[in-house]
Amino acid sequence: MDIDISQLRLLVVLERERSLSRAAKALHLSQSAASHVLAKLRTRFDDPLFIKTKIGMEPTPTALALIPDVRKGLSALDLAFNKVKPFNPRTEAKTFYIGAVDYFEFYALPQLASRLQDEAPNIRIAIDILPENLRMDRVEEGRLDLFLGVDDLQSVPRYYHRQHWLTDQYVGIVREGHRLSDQLSLHAFLATPHIHLPLVNSGADPIDQWLLDQHQSRQISMIVQSYAIGGMVTAKSDNIMCVPANIAKELTTMLPVKTVQLPEGVPELSLSIFSHQLYDSQESIQWLIKKIQQCAPQYQVA
Repeated sequence: MDIDISQLRLLVVLERERSLSRAAKALHLSQSAASHVLAKLRTRFDDPLFIKTKIGMEPTPTALALIPDVRKGLSALDLAFNKVKPFNPRTEAKTFYIGAVDYFEFYALPQLASRLQDEAPNIRIAIDILPENLRMDRVEEGRLDLFLGVDDLQSVPRYYHRQHWLTDQYVGIVREGHRLSDQLSLHAFLATPHIHLPLVNSGADPIDQWLLDQHQSRQISMIVQSYAIGGMVTAKSDNIMCVPANIAKELTTMLPVKTVQLPEGVPELSLSIFSHQLYDSQESIQWLIKKIQQCAPQYQVA
């Protein structure tokens, strides 16, 4: 067959990125080289494979039929090659795909970038903020290398390895000059409107579960998709936002907000790294897990 692995890899990456320029960057190719490869594939399969639309490069039915088997084959080849080829982060040109929650992207990704620019200059990190069921599916398919998830709020199959990453205490952030005291009673906590960032797709939340156990509920006035946006809204309103202490520390340096202590008994946030047993024996995955672990506060203190 007049086709090679690099050409097949473009099919898989283009299906994920839906952009030829982003796919080329992920594969460390120039855009003209990627266009040349796509042209060869179109000739080989006598099909356009991807059509440019308003929302990006959309795969044709032929491409959709090919890609699942191609992806599995490439994952198997990568696994075989990685077993015999030592991973050298200083010279390796590789993209790691991580399924994450906003905590990781906001707090740990800047630290990880700082570490990698010297230790692994050719390594690229791509973050997907996905519903937890899609994270697991994509790890199993080899489309994500691992994901970070919230302990106790999601069910993870036993063929995943779980490594605890960190535990963080919740605090509240409010705008500077807010009338709330520095230590909230349960009554004040419930009487104040909240900005809320959902942790998992189901809407389950450790604070809401804690309140439910006491037959209580809080007033949620707005739901946001990131700590940064939630902090900006909080800075311009009388709302409170419950955030992990590490996030609050960053937000108070960026925005005119201050921290307040939440009522006694509010649960902590616990996060873990999840990887699939099929792939995580690879030296590169173990290296990535170690780098992520080094971003946790307890690791830095140690």
